[in-house]
Amino acid sequence: MDAKKTGAYLAALRKARGMTQQEAAEQLGVSNKTVSKWENGAGLPDITVLPALAELYGVAADDILAGETLRGRPAETEGPARRRLLLVRLRTRFDVCFAGAVALAVLAAFQVAYVSLAAWPLSVGLLWIGYVLSTYPARYGDVALDTGIWENLYRKLLAASAAQWWALLRLVRLGRLELDFAEMRYYDTMDAWKPLIFAVGLAVLCAGLEWRLRRRAGREASLLWVPERLRPALRRGGGLLRRTRQVWLVWLMWAVILAGLWFLADGQLDRALSPWIAQYGEEMVRSGFPESWTILRGRLEADVGLWARLRQGVLIAGAVSGAGVLAWTLVWWKKHRPPLAEAGET
Repeated sequence: MDAKKTGAYLAALRKARGMTQQEAAEQLGVSNKTVSKWENGAGLPDITVLPALAELYGVAADDILAGETLRGRPAETEGPARRRLLLVRLRTRFDVCFAGAVALAVLAAFQVAYVSLAAWPLSVGLLWIGYVLSTYPARYGDVALDTGIWENLYRKLLAASAAQWWALLRLVRLGRLELDFAEMRYYDTMDAWKPLIFAVGLAVLCAGLEWRLRRRAGREASLLWVPERLRPALRRGGGLLRRTRQVWLVWLMWAVILAGLWFLADGQLDRALSPWIAQYGEEMVRSGFPESWTILRGRLEADVGLWARLRQGVLIAGAVSGAGVLAWTLVWWKKHRPPLAEAGET
């Protein structure tokens, strides 16, 4: 114990409560010189006075002996009832922020004039409060969280972040404003890119929150939801879920990016075909113009050929990249396969 540090701490506590040394001495039943000796670092409080001193200043006896307010103490040391109370308080605050963030994000996605522009920043603010609550729970009740609670909090963070990300893409304008005479509506020329941008952003969100969750709750934690009845079997399998988490994340990112590219190509193709369908009918456009209509066939090919080839290219690229990811998965599995003894074989 550092007498100087404890003395400075006691002096700061007394001054924070607006008390003089004489008033503190009267409350504790000691002399003014004794209080002065403690604060000057010339001596430490007697063990018999320590409880009264801690009660007077509203701190723990361990804080006085350490010369600072200790943070991060496990809530279990203060009893299970207090831990339950603090946990309920944390969960309630977080759920209120989560519900408000999702509701405001959905409202912002409707693109209501003026309302959406105000709703989205408020949604982000509530989500940030929820993130701070889940990331630094010691600041809001000094409560220790188990793996299941960590997973629940981070899954809600992912859902709210995805809703806000989509709402933001709905609000921003990509490209120049155009008028679709076939459907009589306005649109931005690069609207079809938004699903791809959303897919890439969602993959980044999943990877970032998964990494953060593992740092907070341990290597066993995961954003992937597994039914309770399957968890014992996975644990008996040598931690299959934990060992294959990297594989699942790679496949998820592959599927999300491929889906985004497909929606981009398919959306642009439909947009290019819409004026032709409005003028000549869907059956004729889809089945193809007669060969004698050379000029129209050439114009149609010029308008939609690029996007049709892009859609075919997405399918080919998906098949090739899927085969590559599958080959990588097999190599990874062979390299990280547990020993026979761990798998329960003889």
